[in-house]
Amino acid sequence: MHRTTRIKITELNPHLMCVLCGGYFIDATTIIECLHSFCKMCIVRYLETSKYCPICDVQVHKTKPLLNIRSDKTLQDIVYKLVPGLFKNEMKRRRDFYADHPLDASNGTNEDRGEVADEEKRIITDDEIISLSIEFFDPTRMGLGPEGKQLANKRYLQCPAAMTVMHLRKFLRSKMDIPNSYQVDVMYEDEPLKDYYTLMDIAYIYTWRRNGPLPLKYRVRPSCKKMKVSHSEQDGQNSTGRSGPESDSASDKARSPTGAPSTSSSLPSPATATQSPRPLQTTHGNNNVNGTSITFPSGNSGTNKPRKVALNGSSSG
Repeated sequence: MHRTTRIKITELNPHLMCVLCGGYFIDATTIIECLHSFCKMCIVRYLETSKYCPICDVQVHKTKPLLNIRSDKTLQDIVYKLVPGLFKNEMKRRRDFYADHPLDASNGTNEDRGEVADEEKRIITDDEIISLSIEFFDPTRMGLGPEGKQLANKRYLQCPAAMTVMHLRKFLRSKMDIPNSYQVDVMYEDEPLKDYYTLMDIAYIYTWRRNGPLPLKYRVRPSCKKMKVSHSEQDGQNSTGRSGPESDSASDKARSPTGAPSTSSSLPSPATATQSPRPLQTTHGNNNVNGTSITFPSGNSGTNKPRKVALNGSSSG
């Protein structure tokens, strides 16, 4: 069974923080010789007086160490997505700085000046409201264009980005009165989603571009767990309905109308005689049933001798 392990952001801090300033990476920059990363401003300032990596002490460059550092956009995007509010606070800090220093605003990109919105950077916060669409998953219509009937069955919701797939499944079950014997799956295209996925996780995993509502689908199918329980109950009832050697096999029991168990009745008590699916003739001597030797006592015997049955070479007194 799949197990999910939740980790805290503090456990990832050693991989997300700059050792020079002690804060989260801002404009993450990596030394190509050793692949250690720092804030851009921190490493540039440090290499003005040193030519060695501040972590492993490897030589960055003999004369010009700034030539061997590279901006790491991927690492910076990971930091922005993992640390709540970091991107928004950093953009606000840059806008405030250039508001106080308008002469410097002509240099750099929009992101350098803090003029990039969360939507453009595709950064999602936990308290953000995400628009999504939900419709029934029909595999026969996959690959077809939008139709009027499909659009009529599509519903639109606005939910917090921190809402999980499990919450959405419970909402669908309650809204449509789906019994517990059926399983509700939430899907992205044709792939079922894990219960612990949040809407923010789905948006990041499937690269939602914000060009429309987050497209989700659902399907309803019989619960596998319920089916297994019903099978085990049926097997237990079949075993209680057997009368030892009087029944040859479970298949004979299933085909016999007189020995079929009732699903609504309780288990028979030990004092209750169980009906045999077929009448047996009590005779002297041995009877052979499918190669099995069965010995019954005489009806005129004055003593009650125990019945001996030999099944597949085993005997019981």
